[in-house]
Amino acid sequence: MIAIRVDTRCGMGHFMRMKWLAKALIEQHQRVMMLVDANTVPARFYHDLDVGLIEVPQQSDTVNDAQFALDALSQRGETASRWVVDGYGFDVRWEQLIRQTGATLLAMDDLARAHVADLVVDAKWQGLKTAARYEGKLAQHSQTLLGPDYCILAPEYRQLQAEVRDGGVLFSLGGGGDWHVPARWIFRLLETPPCGLESMPIQVVIGPKATNTEQLYTLAAKHRRLTLIEQATSLASYYQRCGLFVGALGTSLYELAATQTPALSFSLAVNQDNEMADLEALGHYLHIPDLLAQDTHKVVELIATLYSERKRVQQLCTKAAINVDGLGARRIASALLNGTGAGLTAPQGGNEQPDTSWTLAGNLQLFPVADVHINRYLRARNRSDNAWRMTITERINEVEHYRWWFRQTRDSFVLLQGDEPLLYVWHQCTAIEGQAYLFGGWFAASDAVNFVHAQLILQWQLTLTGEVFPDAVWVAVINKQNRFVNLLNERAGFVALAEDEPGYKAVQQLFPDASHQDFNFVAKYPMRTDCE
Repeated sequence: MIAIRVDTRCGMGHFMRMKWLAKALIEQHQRVMMLVDANTVPARFYHDLDVGLIEVPQQSDTVNDAQFALDALSQRGETASRWVVDGYGFDVRWEQLIRQTGATLLAMDDLARAHVADLVVDAKWQGLKTAARYEGKLAQHSQTLLGPDYCILAPEYRQLQAEVRDGGVLFSLGGGGDWHVPARWIFRLLETPPCGLESMPIQVVIGPKATNTEQLYTLAAKHRRLTLIEQATSLASYYQRCGLFVGALGTSLYELAATQTPALSFSLAVNQDNEMADLEALGHYLHIPDLLAQDTHKVVELIATLYSERKRVQQLCTKAAINVDGLGARRIASALLNGTGAGLTAPQGGNEQPDTSWTLAGNLQLFPVADVHINRYLRARNRSDNAWRMTITERINEVEHYRWWFRQTRDSFVLLQGDEPLLYVWHQCTAIEGQAYLFGGWFAASDAVNFVHAQLILQWQLTLTGEVFPDAVWVAVINKQNRFVNLLNERAGFVALAEDEPGYKAVQQLFPDASHQDFNFVAKYPMRTDCE
């Protein structure tokens, strides 16, 4: 018999993944007992689960909890040959007492804590750091199963079929969460919907431990396009159908990856904070940890923008280097039953470079910027050594950037040295009073950028735009303190603009935040042949 002790006081997430693991063990003809915290698990969550269920009263410490679990089994004439423990309230002392019985112990974790369990499972992905998450924290006999290959999802995630994404926006905070702020977003989307989204369906998953849900019920009674989802034991079908998911990033990260669902996420707890590059490896590019603290109007505009561009957002989901196939529970069950460990998820691929590219010199290559650069572009733009040179010196936050990104029409490129971005360069052409004007800029993505790189990229840009926009006048503003770029542009043929020239007025229109006191206004006119 296999015993599973799961913490159900902090929410239903731990219980649900242990439910799916229990099902995988039962598929292998194992008998399972589950020990849960008393008065925390509604019957609907285990009515379809063929296990024995024991409720554990709250104990004074983890040692007493482990002893209660052992005594409860003994009173029923049961002895577990294997144990599984899942919850933040259990520690090394709990594990030591269980191991003294001679049973094999598997511990679930996502916080990289110390363990003495025989097998430690952690689905969190941290790129190259994943393999080292438990270095120095485990007993000598302990083995690990690490990475998203071992994330536990409901059985229906194993073989998903493509669905038409006509379900509108899906909101979820998991099994609990405070709906006070998200309800304000939903209110705005319903009462004053953005243009073109007046009929957009909205679905809200209300978990059993959710709070501040009163406004949601009021809105649902008034608006037919708002549907409240309660008592759901799996969200797979909702993920597959929705056009955009908005919610807390917990277990949903792997469910979103498995269903390739366009998503905007935020954090409700420390364990939901992730490095952006690690999320991108799972095809998730739009995560704003403090979204709940952002301006309501701007968040609603962002949600509307992402929903309108959901096809582009979903394309990002297909760029995942890590595949989530829904087979994690089966892998863990097999490892527990067969005594195997030391598993590590390996990337299956990376973002492919586009077909169009330019080699500038040696290992310097230039590529068009695609949506996969959305976060790297922002990080580079917000570098302190870039911001002071620009007309807008304030740091740009993710809400503003994501919204701008899906609406902007500039042509952007990235210069790579090997696989590392060195700088981003962009340009755009617009007509003002019948004259075509080009404007653009570049900013460093690395400390390794030097004058040669900037000179190469400017020469390339002027050549390209000269071919594509032969009649356009290049205009620019350059911070007067930026001797580096002023010299660069002077060598490239840019000249100062007088206040009575049409180009001067164009600069004022294109760069409204640039003052003549702080910036040089310059232009480069198209080359003319002798016969013109």
